[in-house]
Amino acid sequence: MTDLSAFTPERPLVLAGCGNMGRALLDGWLAAGLSTQAVFIVDPVLAEAGSGPAGIRCVKDVSELGEIAPGMVMLAVKPQIMEKVAPGYIAMIQASGGTVISIAAGIGMSSFEGWFGAETSIVRVMPNTPAAVGYGMSLLLKNASVSDDTAALAELMLSAVGECLWVEREEQIDALVGVTGSGPAYVFLLIECIAAAAEKTGLTPEQAKLAARQTVLGSAVLADRQPDVDPAELRRRVTSPGGVTQAALDVLMAEGTGLPDMFPEAMEAGERRNAELSGKA
Repeated sequence: MTDLSAFTPERPLVLAGCGNMGRALLDGWLAAGLSTQAVFIVDPVLAEAGSGPAGIRCVKDVSELGEIAPGMVMLAVKPQIMEKVAPGYIAMIQASGGTVISIAAGIGMSSFEGWFGAETSIVRVMPNTPAAVGYGMSLLLKNASVSDDTAALAELMLSAVGECLWVEREEQIDALVGVTGSGPAYVFLLIECIAAAAEKTGLTPEQAKLAARQTVLGSAVLADRQPDVDPAELRRRVTSPGGVTQAALDVLMAEGTGLPDMFPEAMEAGERRNAELSGKA
């Protein structure tokens, strides 16, 4: 069974951590048909405030769930506390034979196999913040114990908040952190720069921000609806030789100082920092 009805009150989904990303995923699952009776939340902040989603049991600590047999545990806590949180689910997972999914950046597959055992079905996911509005880009990596059905279910769950790509090696996730994970920040910077330039023409700050957001949004949608057209070709279609756009692109694409040279340098800087944070440097 590879739809969300795979989760039942007897074989539930446990969501450990329900912050921004965890809540975005949960909202997507509920919209896709997940029963509120088939999911439990472990989040001390939500439980203390009594602000968990209606109809879903929310507890402060995993020990409060009692003897349940989850089909899957989604670890959606911050990387800094994963070492403290993950061991609390070991006995539960080993008894139920369930799957572990992590969305924590920088915590490698070896750490999860060390906690839960290599025989446990484990999926590591690198999502990004646009998942909060249903336009995420998630990278998925599975260990050797993940079945085809479990892989399909994991993909379905992440597809609820955007697009998914499976990678074959953990190094690919580490290398792509600076692309999909950090990528939204680069786009926000672009919006920021376009808005600043627009404001200099006399627009109010609000008008300039609207013009920048809509330009980036419209361009992204246009590219998305023409997936077979190379982005370089889309760029050329907007650019008249010797025109206004060409003059601007001559600056943005200048050899040595333009974006084509700056982006690889930025990616490398991000990779180095990720290696430092994950202890691989």
